[in-house]
Amino acid sequence: MTNPPYVMQKLWLYLYFPSLQLDTLLQQSSDKNIHKQAYIIFDEAKNQACQLNKAAYQAGIRLGMGLGTASMLKADLQVIPYQEKITRNKLNNIAQNLYLATSDICFFSDNGLLLRVHNMLNLYGNLATYWQHIKHILETQNVHFHYATGHSPLAAKLLAIKAWDHITDNQKYIEKSVSQCRLQHTELPPKAIQKLNRVGIHKIKDLLNLSLADIAKRFEIDIVTYIGRLTAELSHPINFFHPKPYFDQIIELLFDVENIQILQKPLIQLLSRLEQFLKERDLLTQTLSIYLSQREHKPIELEIHSQQGEYLAKRWETLVCLKLENITLNSPIFGIQLVASETFIRSPDEQDLFTSKQGTLSSLQLTSMLQAKLGKDAVLSPTLNDDYRPEQTTLLNQTSPKTAIKVSLFALRPSFLLTPPQRLQEKVYLTSGPERIETGWWDSEFIIRDYFVAYNTVGQWYWVFKTPHNKWYLHGVFS
Repeated sequence: MTNPPYVMQKLWLYLYFPSLQLDTLLQQSSDKNIHKQAYIIFDEAKNQACQLNKAAYQAGIRLGMGLGTASMLKADLQVIPYQEKITRNKLNNIAQNLYLATSDICFFSDNGLLLRVHNMLNLYGNLATYWQHIKHILETQNVHFHYATGHSPLAAKLLAIKAWDHITDNQKYIEKSVSQCRLQHTELPPKAIQKLNRVGIHKIKDLLNLSLADIAKRFEIDIVTYIGRLTAELSHPINFFHPKPYFDQIIELLFDVENIQILQKPLIQLLSRLEQFLKERDLLTQTLSIYLSQREHKPIELEIHSQQGEYLAKRWETLVCLKLENITLNSPIFGIQLVASETFIRSPDEQDLFTSKQGTLSSLQLTSMLQAKLGKDAVLSPTLNDDYRPEQTTLLNQTSPKTAIKVSLFALRPSFLLTPPQRLQEKVYLTSGPERIETGWWDSEFIIRDYFVAYNTVGQWYWVFKTPHNKWYLHGVFS
C-alpha cells in the first residue's frame, strides 16, 4: 500500500534581500578588510540610506537616515548611489538559480522573491527538505537574506521583512506572528497608517479584530484590499517568472576601472557563473560575447571563440585574458556583460582506450588560444585538397573542417615546397621520373610539367621538374 501524496493548504515563501546592491558590489573587491569600512547605498530620489553594511550599522547609521546625519556619525563613510539596475540584475540571477529547484517564482518587489511552496512538496516530500535545497542555493550567492513562510503572499512578505526567519506550515503560529506586526512594517500608505493610529489601531491584530465589512465601512479601499490579501480572503494576482534559455549576466563595478588587468577578477566571477549555468544543464558553448561599458564611448564588444566548445571557467579564462591583451581602453569601464546565446548538449569525449595522452591541450583548444591571441583571421589550418597540382594540394582555412575530406595521397612528395618554384642553379643527378602532371585546363592555372627526384653533390634530395620549353625548376626539398 503506497502512502498518499502530500496534501496541504496553500503555502508561500518570501525571500527578502535587504542589501542586494551593496552585497553585489562588495563581492568584487579583493581587499579582505573592505567589510571593516562603512558603506551605504544612498537613494537620491528619497534622500535616505536604503542599504548599509554591518560597519555602518555599528556606527549608528540606520535605514532611512539622511546623508548629512549619516556623514556626521561616520566621517569616512563610503556612499554609493542607488542603482535599481544592479539590484534587478542580481535578483534575476538568483531567480535563475532557484528555478532549478522550484518552479513557481515571482518578482514580488524590487528586493524580494516570492516562491509558491505547496505545489512542490509532493516532489520533495516535506517542507524541511524543500527548504534545505532552497537555502543551499541562496548561500552560494553570497548575499544577506531573510525569509518567512505564510499562507498568503503578503503574510510571508510581512514576516520576512521583519526578519522572522522561520519555515513552518503551522497556520496558527504564522497568524499569531503576523498579528503582532506593527502597521509601519506593512505596505499601507503613510497617511492610512496615521489615520489608523489616531483611532487606536497600531498593530495588525487591531485590524484583524474587525470584520472585512466593518473595515470597508470605516476606512479606505487600500486598507480593505491589504487586509483581505493578507488573510487570503482576497486573491492576490501573481505573475510567475520564466527564465531565459541562455546565459546573460551583467556586473556593475564598484568603481570605474582604467586598467584592463583589474577587469580580470569580475570577469572570472562571470565565467564561474557561466560554468555553473552550463554544468547544471549539461551544455557547452563555442562563443562568448563580452561587452565592456565605457563612460564616454560606445561599449567595447569582444567575441571569443572555442573551436571545441567549453564550459569550464578556467579554460574560458585563458582565452579571455589573451583577448584582453589586445584591448586599449579609451575611457574607464563601469560595467561588464557576458552573453552565451548559443549552446549545445555536451557529449562524452570519444577517445581510444589505448591512445596515450600527449598533452594537456587538444588541437581545437590550441587553435582557440591562438585565435584569441592573434585574431581569428590570423590562424589558418592546413587541409588536403583533391588536386594533382602541387600548389593546390594543400589549402589553408580559418577553421578546421568538421568532417575529413577523402583525398588520394601520392608517393614521393617533398615535405617543403618552394613558392613559387625557383630556377635550378646547380648540377643534380636524377634518380626517378619522369612523372607527368598535365592538368588545370578548367581554370587559368594550367600546367604541363615532368617531375623528377634528384640529389645534388652534397647529398640533398630535390624535387625538380622540366617544362615543355626545357627549363628546369626546383620545386621542393625532401626532409
